[in-house]
Amino acid sequence: MKYENIVVRVGRMPLPGALTADAYEYCAEPLEALKPGEIRIETIYASIDAGARGMLDPSANYPMLLRPGNRVYTSGVVGRVIESLDPAFVPGEFVRALSVTRQKYLTVAPKRTLGVRKVDPSDGPLHIHIGSLGMTGFTAWIGTFTIGLPKPGETMLVSAAAGAVGSVAGQIAKAIGARVVGIAGGAEKCSAVVSRFGFDACIDYKSDGLGEAMDAACPVGIDIYFENVGGAIQKLAMERMNMFGRIIMCGQVSQYDGNGGGSEGGPNLMNVINRRLNLRGFISSDHMDAFPAFERSALSLVRSGKLISYATVTKGFDQLHDAVNSLTQGRNFGQQVHQMADDPMTSDC
Repeated sequence: MKYENIVVRVGRMPLPGALTADAYEYCAEPLEALKPGEIRIETIYASIDAGARGMLDPSANYPMLLRPGNRVYTSGVVGRVIESLDPAFVPGEFVRALSVTRQKYLTVAPKRTLGVRKVDPSDGPLHIHIGSLGMTGFTAWIGTFTIGLPKPGETMLVSAAAGAVGSVAGQIAKAIGARVVGIAGGAEKCSAVVSRFGFDACIDYKSDGLGEAMDAACPVGIDIYFENVGGAIQKLAMERMNMFGRIIMCGQVSQYDGNGGGSEGGPNLMNVINRRLNLRGFISSDHMDAFPAFERSALSLVRSGKLISYATVTKGFDQLHDAVNSLTQGRNFGQQVHQMADDPMTSDC
């Protein structure tokens, strides 16, 4: 059977703020015949990560910067095998691949492509495999276990707690026995962070008196801060760190939209010295040797009900810009996902 592929490329470098549809181009391109050992996947879901906007913003200092005409990357996709010249994969099976480009039909050699494996639909919605069980979950796991090192009874503060990485990081720390406090935008999200993800408390950063709210939610200070946003939240959190606290520098989403994160001044770094803090940044792809251990751990937590996943799904192959805006504007709850084809496991496909 012949298929026409559609590859997502950068259309133009966007202006600061929300993306418009012309940020991306959807280019019809021919598909070559499969080579021995390759499979072809119809992409159903692709992850939307904070870096999806940072890649288009030279001022964000993101590790990867794309230019017009470049293919657009994602941390992971999940889809269905439609052709196979690898005897281990059969057409009709669902598979996940990590760190690939966004396209309608993805051709990969499983033995030479990162994170290609079959997925079990009984573990939950298909997109869980690019969320809690994908690079999103891995990012939370690496930050928590290599830098945060939570102990039972310690207080861990998580910014962007209603998002993909923050929600997983908090649940992992809770499973260890830490007291976990989240920060999210709006009373509804804060309520859901507690009721759905099991956090002990959640602070609404949109309300007045953010510093006082941190004091009330963390009365004995903060031992671990999982940092996803930067700006004023970061400054206030660092002022409340306990001696020998650990700060996990995962992201700075407030400066990924071309606006530079606002005019808020940075934190007083003398606190790092005086309080003997460990402040460390990381990139999860530097730790891929640990991915098998993460998968075993995370899958156990999912199957035991200790790791809950939610996703905000933006449908429409050509709606990538809206999916990215949903994340950067804080419209998402849990993982932000771009649905690129019908999902046969759902009733509305």
